[in-house]
Amino acid sequence: MTAATDPPPRTVHAAVAECADRAPHDLALVQGEERVDYRTLTAAARVLAGRLAAWGVRPGDIVPLLLPRGAQLIALQLGVLMTGAAYATLDPRWPASRIAAVLEQLDDPVVVGRPGGEPLGVTRPLAPGPLAALLDGSTGGAADGSVNGLFAPVPADLDDLATVFFTSGSTGVPKGVLIPHRAVTRMFGPGGLDGFGPGHRTAQVAPGAWDMYAFELWGQLTTGGACVVVEENHLMPGWLRTLVAEDGVDTLWLTTSLFNLIVDEDPDAFAGLATLYVGGEKQSPRHVARFLERFPELPVWNGFGPAENCMLTTVHRMTPADGAAPAGIPVGRPVPGTGVLVLREDGSPAAPGERGEIVALGPGVARGYLNNATLTRERFPTLEVDGAPQRALRTGDLGVLDEDGILHYHGRRDRQIKLSGNRIELGDIEAAAATIPEIRTCAAVARTDEGGTVDHVALVYTLVDGAELAPRDVRKRLTTRLPAYAVPGRFEQLDELPRRDNGKVDLTALERRPG
Repeated sequence: MTAATDPPPRTVHAAVAECADRAPHDLALVQGEERVDYRTLTAAARVLAGRLAAWGVRPGDIVPLLLPRGAQLIALQLGVLMTGAAYATLDPRWPASRIAAVLEQLDDPVVVGRPGGEPLGVTRPLAPGPLAALLDGSTGGAADGSVNGLFAPVPADLDDLATVFFTSGSTGVPKGVLIPHRAVTRMFGPGGLDGFGPGHRTAQVAPGAWDMYAFELWGQLTTGGACVVVEENHLMPGWLRTLVAEDGVDTLWLTTSLFNLIVDEDPDAFAGLATLYVGGEKQSPRHVARFLERFPELPVWNGFGPAENCMLTTVHRMTPADGAAPAGIPVGRPVPGTGVLVLREDGSPAAPGERGEIVALGPGVARGYLNNATLTRERFPTLEVDGAPQRALRTGDLGVLDEDGILHYHGRRDRQIKLSGNRIELGDIEAAAATIPEIRTCAAVARTDEGGTVDHVALVYTLVDGAELAPRDVRKRLTTRLPAYAVPGRFEQLDELPRRDNGKVDLTALERRPG
């Protein structure tokens, strides 16, 4: 299944430049009191591109950036792209060992960070400051705001590398996902996703190293919309109210867990939004139903997709009827520029209603993994589709296409375990627990013995504020929702579940908990 219409293919920096040429004085960025229009953004990026080129950055390089999220980082990212290079945004708060593990995978790169030598690895400093300060007389700016003599952006091809996302690897070494320009821009513009373009504003909250950072940022800047940088690391209900009321944010991406929290604590904080995307984890039908009761006309989309098929693969506008779906809320149809297949283990297409591995096709598919040809060949095979070879991504996710071509998510292939001879889907346990009204968030994890054999399944959960529910009561309720062999052996209530930088539940930390 594929999207009916797709936006025109463009490179990221060329698309931003088109917006600047068309409407140079339109708002592009907001950070606190700083307001940046498209002319200033692109001119500042050209100044920074000139510095990068002078520092030795060349087309095809990967440039690690160790700066906090904000307008300056955005201009620097754009500047890197203008040189024909790609950027890799690293979080300065990461442990030094993680930063070192990333830098070791790159070929003696130019590393841009704050002055002072912290964190280790920075080779070129960039002091903080407003973007307008880059455009004084010493950098070619004129009193009327026009700029001359600045770095001329390098033309790039759609398949050229734009950014590298470093995700957690099973070996403990971060994996670099190589994302080309075509993957970033494929779903934005005419015929693209709702909520992006002139007159729209998105809050930029996602960590810079995560692919949904690109969704929040480039979704607007490549189409003529604006981005509002939230300097806090998490978007709480009070901040959401401020962003909508004072900064005009109308389009928002939230992780599922954060969406659920706001629905529980302050659902009116969503008032004023025009488009809401939610994803990263399986949706809670109970929270979605509460949201839709309060905002029946506000489009709320379930977004699904791994970083290897940049940002999103499918979306589904959620409705009250979705709560009755046996597998939970559907993840929907492909975003523009994307195709989806469900394949059996032998590689043949699964029949409607038959579970198989979700495979993504099209411009969103990454070029592969940095310095890992073996894993690239395994995860990115070439398949024959409709009589023609196509490069694909094997997601490792299980799903079902129904008779209407709508995709339903059935969990990770690697989250299927065997316990006492029974095959158990951990996602099925989580889906059953999520129907218990008192449970806010939960995760099912397999605990192993010293030999690596699964010993038991634990359900770790948090409760809605004010709710009381003993573990024995959780167990009792699950016995009416799950077969006996799938009912967890342990139940652990926490105040909060541990989370990774991207907001998703840290399953590895939960698996390592004693018990």
